[in-house]
Amino acid sequence: MNELIDLEEEIYKCSRCGLCQSVCPVYKATLNECAVSRGKFNLLNGIVKEELQLTPKIKKYLDLCTSCNACRDFCPSQIDAKEIFLAAKAKYHLDNKYSFKDKIFNSYFLFKLALITAKVFFHLYRLGQIDKVVKVLNPIIRKTGILGRRIFLLNTLIKKHKIENIKNKQQKTETAIFFEGCFNKYLNSESKEAVQKILAKTNIKLLKKDFECCGISYLNDGNIKAFKNIINKNLSQIDENYNFIITDCASCNAVLQKYHKYTNNNKAKTISKNTISVLDLIKKIKFKTKSKLKISIHKPCHETFNLTDFIKNINGINYTEVEDYDKCCGFSGKFALQYEEISRKISKDKAQKYINAGTDIILTTCPACMLGLNQGLLEIQTKTKPTVMNLFVFLAEFCSIDTTSDYA
Repeated sequence: MNELIDLEEEIYKCSRCGLCQSVCPVYKATLNECAVSRGKFNLLNGIVKEELQLTPKIKKYLDLCTSCNACRDFCPSQIDAKEIFLAAKAKYHLDNKYSFKDKIFNSYFLFKLALITAKVFFHLYRLGQIDKVVKVLNPIIRKTGILGRRIFLLNTLIKKHKIENIKNKQQKTETAIFFEGCFNKYLNSESKEAVQKILAKTNIKLLKKDFECCGISYLNDGNIKAFKNIINKNLSQIDENYNFIITDCASCNAVLQKYHKYTNNNKAKTISKNTISVLDLIKKIKFKTKSKLKISIHKPCHETFNLTDFIKNINGINYTEVEDYDKCCGFSGKFALQYEEISRKISKDKAQKYINAGTDIILTTCPACMLGLNQGLLEIQTKTKPTVMNLFVFLAEFCSIDTTSDYA
């Protein structure tokens, strides 16, 4: 990765035109100049000139970003602000000693422990059918404010569609390693089960590996040491020939493709080259649906696949395009924890557009975006709200496959 000093010319390229204000979701929610790229570049300009120190306060301003890259796509100078902020945060981690609080938040052991605890909790939650209790106590829980919203958001993670297992004896001619990600592994495996159902009808043989998290939270925070540690753990799982590494999460896909930038291990180059979205693998399959529900999509910030064309090509689909369907949902993992109020405001604005369009189901390919959209919907009091669903779950449950398609 580039160091901050190597990006000095990129920082100077910023003309301070302010066009990034019109597309930055955090600026729109806060009107804080330090939330937008121009404001951050002013601070970083002082740092590279050694007029300012990279203090915890400036690091906090750098964190005031969902990493959606809207500013890069709209910048007349084509400055990759996200990469510059990442380099600055990496420098912060190198130059500053961790406080006790920082050590807690940056401990992978505690992060892994939290995921395992969550897995046990969710299992007991489903076993005890607590989600039904929450529905019964709906009026009381709503009166608890933020706590109530968090409980309802938790309930959206609990919901699980029953994905029918399909055993197909068709000869498998290609091999794919499935990177299931934290969400599938610890919280809700419905997306993974949906992918397995879809691919059961194809010539793709799936291999299971015990991968760690992709490492996106550490990468976005600039904790490159922790990120490299995760990379090495995941690389150690690759020990045989394969055609693809596939992901059902836009964020995991984007991060795996960057592994080669942070290590000289040849396996990383192979992973980065061979990692594709499940969508890339099934794009030639013809799907059809009998559902008459009005379907819209939310395109995650990390998604590079053309979701719109894919959905439109489903035979019988009732598709409605919603304004700003490809704009940030406001969740962005750690950002939603650090800046909860801002995150909720962005999510609410996003969710309202789907309600206005009369959408029945919002499809997306990122579990964090599902949380963001549900977070926004919880902020709005209305009788009818759309259901947020993983795209692969929709394909597995609401669609059938033409078995004469390529890969089938």
